[in-house]
Amino acid sequence: MKTNEFNDITTFQYILFISQVQIGIGIITLPSDLAEVASTDGWISILLGWVLANVAGLLILQIMKRHPNESIFDLLIRYLGKWLGTLGSGLFILYSLFVFMITLYAAIHITQTWVLPQTPNYLLMILFIIPKHMLAQHGIRMLGRYAEFVGVSMIIMLPLFFIAMREGHWIHLLPVLKEGWLPVLKGVKTTILSFLGFELAFILYPFLQKKQHAAFGMIVANTITMLVYMLVTIACYVQFNPYQIKTYIWPTLDLFETIEFPFIERIEVVFSAFYLFIISTSGIPYYFTSAFGISQLLRKQNHRQVILVLSICFIFLAFVFNPTFFHVSAIQKWGAKVGMYVAYFFPVCFWLYIVTTERIQVRLNQ
Repeated sequence: MKTNEFNDITTFQYILFISQVQIGIGIITLPSDLAEVASTDGWISILLGWVLANVAGLLILQIMKRHPNESIFDLLIRYLGKWLGTLGSGLFILYSLFVFMITLYAAIHITQTWVLPQTPNYLLMILFIIPKHMLAQHGIRMLGRYAEFVGVSMIIMLPLFFIAMREGHWIHLLPVLKEGWLPVLKGVKTTILSFLGFELAFILYPFLQKKQHAAFGMIVANTITMLVYMLVTIACYVQFNPYQIKTYIWPTLDLFETIEFPFIERIEVVFSAFYLFIISTSGIPYYFTSAFGISQLLRKQNHRQVILVLSICFIFLAFVFNPTFFHVSAIQKWGAKVGMYVAYFFPVCFWLYIVTTERIQVRLNQ
């Protein structure tokens, strides 16, 4: 798949693209998820998860370097053949659609809980799907610019976490490794799932203008995500005691309930509204990936028709499927398990297969 200059993205857009996809849901749920497993030592698990995310991300780039102008859909067919390659592409498309659905329904549920409790599910679906449809249909460059906008805008909200820590108790973090390394290692599983998003390098790499900076950009993107997660997690640990934080579903939103200004009281409502932009950058790239993959399999140059059909399907789905909080949580857990295989295990297996195949071909040619 040879890209053209009108679809290229810069290194800065590439970095923010990956980091914004990763932050997504984790920014409001990760502190409590880690506290259940690793108590207040969860911040160490974030560092270990960052290391694993970099290893898996760099391995993906090693795969993509072999054919820099081709996406994962082209590579699967090239190395696995037409039938197995098409099957693998179909599974990657289903994974992308599944992740998009998770972020979409999570955004709807959060909006119904914190902002618009009386608004029907199908109306929120229409309100959310229209801007997502408009962004996804314009291609990768528009998504890169949108990631730039949201990423820079997010800086405005970060000082709120430092304000929240002023009233906290740092003694909650002590002693370090209070229960040993085992809970910390168990927490790594939670953190590596929160770093999901770097696997979109399978799609982004052909569009990157300066591909020699891909590895640097991957590490920077994962580092930005790590720093944001570290800030959010430590702020929650400092503000809430180790037993209290486990009782919160969205501890980050509860954290902002402790902050008040003379000109505004409910900061958590403002943040939850702004959070819709953050979670949109986590879902829309997967929406584009699924439509792009379908258009590749159908040998269509334009993915807009596919996006239109998918958007209509999601609107109809909202009329027949109205998940509860427990349904959304169950879907997220399934998505996390699938994401682990796609982002961490699949690149390893695919890279080993490619290396083995290439060595066999070299020996046969000698």
